[in-house]
Amino acid sequence: MKIKSFPLPLRFSIPAVLILCGGLLGITSFNQEIAETYQKTELSTKNYVQISAGQTSRILDYLYRRSNIEEAEITIISQLGSDPNLNLVLVVNDKNIIHLSNRYELQDTSISKTTAAIYSAEFTTVRNNLAGNIILSPDKNKLIAIYPIFLQVLPNEIRPSRVGILFFEYDLTLKKQQAYNDALKRSLIFNGSLTIFCLGLWFFFELTLTRRVSQLVNASNSLAEGNLNVRTKLSGSDELFQISIAFDRMANKIQENTIILQQELIKREIIETQLTESNAQLSISNVQLISATQAKSEFLANMSHEIRTPMNGIIGMTQIFPTANLTEEQKDFIYTIRDSGHALLTIINDILDFSKIESGNLQLEQRQFVLTEIIKSVCNLLSTQADTKKINLEYFIDPHIPTNLIGDDSRLRQILLNLIGNAIKFTKSGGVYITANSKLINNDQNCSEYQLTISIKDTGIGIDSDNVQKLFQPFTQADTSISRKYGGTGLGLAISKNLVNLMGGTIWVESLGNIAGSPPDDWIAHKNDHHQGSIFHFTFIAKSPLSANLIPTESPEPSPQQKTNSQLQLKILLAEDNKVNQKVATFTLKKLGYIPDIANNGLEVLAMLENQFYDVILMDMQMPEMDGVTATKKIRQSTQYQPYIVALTANALEADRQICLDVGMNDFITKPIVITEITRVLSKYSQTHS
Repeated sequence: MKIKSFPLPLRFSIPAVLILCGGLLGITSFNQEIAETYQKTELSTKNYVQISAGQTSRILDYLYRRSNIEEAEITIISQLGSDPNLNLVLVVNDKNIIHLSNRYELQDTSISKTTAAIYSAEFTTVRNNLAGNIILSPDKNKLIAIYPIFLQVLPNEIRPSRVGILFFEYDLTLKKQQAYNDALKRSLIFNGSLTIFCLGLWFFFELTLTRRVSQLVNASNSLAEGNLNVRTKLSGSDELFQISIAFDRMANKIQENTIILQQELIKREIIETQLTESNAQLSISNVQLISATQAKSEFLANMSHEIRTPMNGIIGMTQIFPTANLTEEQKDFIYTIRDSGHALLTIINDILDFSKIESGNLQLEQRQFVLTEIIKSVCNLLSTQADTKKINLEYFIDPHIPTNLIGDDSRLRQILLNLIGNAIKFTKSGGVYITANSKLINNDQNCSEYQLTISIKDTGIGIDSDNVQKLFQPFTQADTSISRKYGGTGLGLAISKNLVNLMGGTIWVESLGNIAGSPPDDWIAHKNDHHQGSIFHFTFIAKSPLSANLIPTESPEPSPQQKTNSQLQLKILLAEDNKVNQKVATFTLKKLGYIPDIANNGLEVLAMLENQFYDVILMDMQMPEMDGVTATKKIRQSTQYQPYIVALTANALEADRQICLDVGMNDFITKPIVITEITRVLSKYSQTHS
């Protein structure tokens, strides 16, 4: 860990601070002492010079009024010259000629040849004001005294008119040196005392702060290194002692928590060992579950294929069987066979749909649809059942719902078929009433998003409180007697619930004052509506595109003459190994006006393509010698003209559909064969190749 260079440890920083502060204080006090001493020296010397110059100028004024004054002047000059600090004494006449001086060589010379030359302007000022002046030399080492004196009276004068100058140059060097020495002695005494005080202060901090902080630091380092038994053991009553107490408490707590933590770690290691064993067992279980799920999917796919193959024969033959010359009883037999086959097919589809939902493989499609058309088509499809039971089947659609919506219309139709079919099934009299409403939940530049709510109300037997909560569970019906009386797999509502959830909505029911499912938070129940029957509600999310983004509708169906012309031009190959399925497919195609060629396996398909061109191939997936998937791969890899290949198979799972599309098939039809599906794919081919 990098240690910062500042601040320094206390044992170094405290002496450094004391030395720095003491030194600055000593230097500051010494400088102040020197300045004050120099100021006092200058002031006292100035007073002395002022008194001497004043007295001397008055004496000279007196002597110049007497006739014999030369000896007196010499005496005065001699006395002044005896002061060692008086460097220069001058008596200057009115012509600035030196009359007397303590330096004899300067007599009768001009002041311009002396150091007094720089003060000639002061001479003029003093003569004019007749007042003396004391000034400090430019180098501040001399005091200059300039005083006026009246010279002796001339013969024709009554009073003296000439003004001379008495000039003193007093040297301050010796006095300043003496003052400096005195200040230095005082400063040394002060700084010595200050040094002793700082040493005492440092020793005090060393005993009361530095050593004790070091103890705390050493104890903290020991604790950080894992020595949980370390304690500071400081004495006293100051803040460091309080820190010491807090540190010791912290060390005790850490030691206690460490012991607890070690015990917890031991327990955790035991738990982790157990979890490892459990995870190993869980991994084995997951592998087994994956294998079981895969086996279940394979079983459902195989069962679907095996059941749909004979179902194709049963339902297919009922579709193409001529009924024109049959008696009513014979027609009833045919319709009974057909309806039984469709009922069995519905059960198979429910089981396959539930398997897809359970495995998460069910994917919703996004297509443009019209809600009114879907509800109307469902009601038309179920109207025969309603008319048979003599009950009303009515619907109301809010006109504010957008005409064009985007969503999975086939799954919406499946939900409506299930709920409306159940309502009709459990209603003896009265009616079934469908209502649809919408609420705008999002609006942007490209499209609007709506939450649509559809309600199916019936006047049937209703559901009691003991059974209403079981409705949306798979393989469950409200009452076992219902399954005996009305039939069904018990999967319809569970599938509807999962489809609604995938579409972003929720489903719920109210019956006989009971509520089950997941109603929205803002939904208000019809508490006062205790009619006999049930109301199923569900919501889903759909988008409404702007007019500019609408997908153009498909072109209208071709006229019968156009169909006939295109039918005559299509060459169709049927690849199917099952004889019954061959008959059904052949009769179905003949009914539509086509005469197909037949291949019993994939090898025959490839051989026939060598000699014959085909527009459309209806390809079964599972065939002996070579299956339809392998045959399609080889056809797509060849350089010959590519036919339009449609999977015609009893494998109805989404995975099977994807396999067919991945190898290059153009479309997918599940068995049993429905004439409308055959018509759809052939019409689609004709439109794309017209």
